[in-house]
Amino acid sequence: MLNGKKITLVPAELSQREDVYNWCFHSETSKAHVFADTDIPSYAEFCEDYADYYFDGTRPLDGRGFIIMLGDESIGFLSYCAFHLQPGWAELDNWLAREQHCGKGYGSDTLKTLGRYLADELGFTHAIMRPSWENPRAIAAYEKAGFVRSDLPPESYLLPEHMQDYADGDYGEGGDALLVWALG
Repeated sequence: MLNGKKITLVPAELSQREDVYNWCFHSETSKAHVFADTDIPSYAEFCEDYADYYFDGTRPLDGRGFIIMLGDESIGFLSYCAFHLQPGWAELDNWLAREQHCGKGYGSDTLKTLGRYLADELGFTHAIMRPSWENPRAIAAYEKAGFVRSDLPPESYLLPEHMQDYADGDYGEGGDALLVWALG
């Protein structure tokens, strides 16, 4: 467990993967990051993207997922991945399951908590997030946590063999806001 000021991050388990999928694509907060022109992946496609190691901890340098806890309540999911990035870099992704938890500082506390862990325990030096420009609330929350907007070219953080698959981000060329955080 990783303790923040407001939340606790608990390593996610395989039995929670379907809940995580539903929070992302079929919850009241989905509208903040799933847009009309975005295809919602099937659960099987989600499982390909969020492989077992996000939920069983077997490849911590490649990625891991955490359930965001507020007391005894599961309120969202946070993950990092690094298999596709230059050494020292991690890409973070998070979402809250319900609107009632948005705008209360839980997201920024979640990111700061994970950032300390990534730097102190795993030796990561930088983190990126790439939300859609259509999600200004997320951008503001990530900036509150310490991320800054950047125009770094993808070759600065992506491994060459992953450029074709990941350079355009989730929202296509020019659709993602690149946010960078120097950890530590």
